[in-house]
Amino acid sequence: MKHLDSGELRRMIDEPQAFGDQERLHAQTCAECRARGALIASDAAYAAQAFAGEISVDVRAGYTRLRERLSPPSRAVRWYPAASAAALAAAFALALVFSPLGGYARSFLTIFEPEQFQPIEVSRADLRQLRLAPEANHIGTQRVIDKPKRTEYPTLASAQKHTSIHVLAPSALPAHFGTVHSFFVTSPAEMTFTFSAAKARAFERRSHKTLPPMPQGLDGTTVRLQTGRIFNAHYEAAHAKGSGRPPFFELVEAPVPRVTSTGASLEILERYLLSMPNVSPKLAEQIRALGDIQNTVPVPVEIDKQRARRVTVQGAQGLAVGDNTGLGAGVMWQKNGIIYAVAGPISMDDVLTVANGLR
Repeated sequence: MKHLDSGELRRMIDEPQAFGDQERLHAQTCAECRARGALIASDAAYAAQAFAGEISVDVRAGYTRLRERLSPPSRAVRWYPAASAAALAAAFALALVFSPLGGYARSFLTIFEPEQFQPIEVSRADLRQLRLAPEANHIGTQRVIDKPKRTEYPTLASAQKHTSIHVLAPSALPAHFGTVHSFFVTSPAEMTFTFSAAKARAFERRSHKTLPPMPQGLDGTTVRLQTGRIFNAHYEAAHAKGSGRPPFFELVEAPVPRVTSTGASLEILERYLLSMPNVSPKLAEQIRALGDIQNTVPVPVEIDKQRARRVTVQGAQGLAVGDNTGLGAGVMWQKNGIIYAVAGPISMDDVLTVANGLR
């Protein structure tokens, strides 16, 4: 019989009775499956030990520690992932660029000029399924031509000198905001992704999984992503003594990215990627139903956690995700060739006040 995949081996640890005698015998006698199963069991035991006992979760404190680890000293430069329209949306949609599809989701379009953002419903099952192979490097080769660099600047005026767009700043802030702020500019980036039928077939042989046949017109096609200078500002409320992490929000402003193809059309790219085995039929149907995906960014929204609605921001149509609980909300829109996003663990009312107050 065929080898068991990682998900099956992991489940066999927790629910061995869910498998038949043949599968359990194979897991015990197959050298390859036994070796992979041992590694998975070791990881599971480590995780169980790590999570043993009572757990107290402080999300804001965790974010603070993460930010301290990732953020450079003032004026320092660090590598920063290139941001497409979808990546900008991820600043607040949490699951916007989902993995592994997110690895090549930015290659959906032959010419990408986002004008609107459309929510699509995703379930936890959809997200779990999307984490399964294949990943981008299993069906092609990604090459970074210009790696983006992110630089922090002490003032808004100094950041403005290093970007080609007119940077907007909030004229209205939520209560107690404005005492802490940081400004960043990410340099232009360029990367390519070349589809390869040979790599896809090699992945099938290694994984014993079946992928959809790669169309002849897609094999060898190179999709190129180019981004301009991206501005990002971080605003925090005043820190009350003895309290946890204060509320904050992020502001992102970026010119629309440019995505081009050397061969395959938009229809071929969309048809192939949506036929991947890790894309649920319901999710694929929603994306196909968008119609003009060349000008529409699909924004995944977890149906049991998030709410999405259309709003008018700065005189343009935008998409808001979240509510007034303060756990997290954001809005994004496109106007005059610039993509804007405001998001953070604040209420939707505060997010919209900031967005409409940009000047």
